[in-house]
Amino acid sequence: MSKNSSTMSPVIRKATADDLESICRIEQEGQGRWSRIQFADELKLNFSRVYVIEDGGAVIGFAVAWIVADEIQLNNIGIKKEFRRRGLGTLIMNKIIMHPDDAGPRKKIYLEVSAQNKPAILFYRNNGFIEMGRRKNYYDSIDAILMERELRT
Repeated sequence: MSKNSSTMSPVIRKATADDLESICRIEQEGQGRWSRIQFADELKLNFSRVYVIEDGGAVIGFAVAWIVADEIQLNNIGIKKEFRRRGLGTLIMNKIIMHPDDAGPRKKIYLEVSAQNKPAILFYRNNGFIEMGRRKNYYDSIDAILMERELRT
């Protein structure tokens, strides 16, 4: 596995139960709000899409999204700390946007993020998301920021 972005060969694929340990380790490096059971449950849901990003055969990131009617709800995304700020989050998010399933294009993607998670908010803004509202005290007295991005159809 290469930490040098010029020699990386990232591969994005659908996650399997064999990826749960790696996904959970990455989750714990970030906000750490999701449990192994939650990730395992996502793998079983018809409307859920769970992807991992690998480099050299090792999982270095993941994303979880729901396909809801003509929209995508991004539920969780994480990149291993030493691989952040290399465009991998954008890469896996674009995979979700471009290939949600065979039902055709989606109109928008939306998410919620902790108001204290400044790096994530910046990441989403840099990827075309705008703030649409807030949920007061959503995360143990911390607001959730609701963001969305219109998608080209």
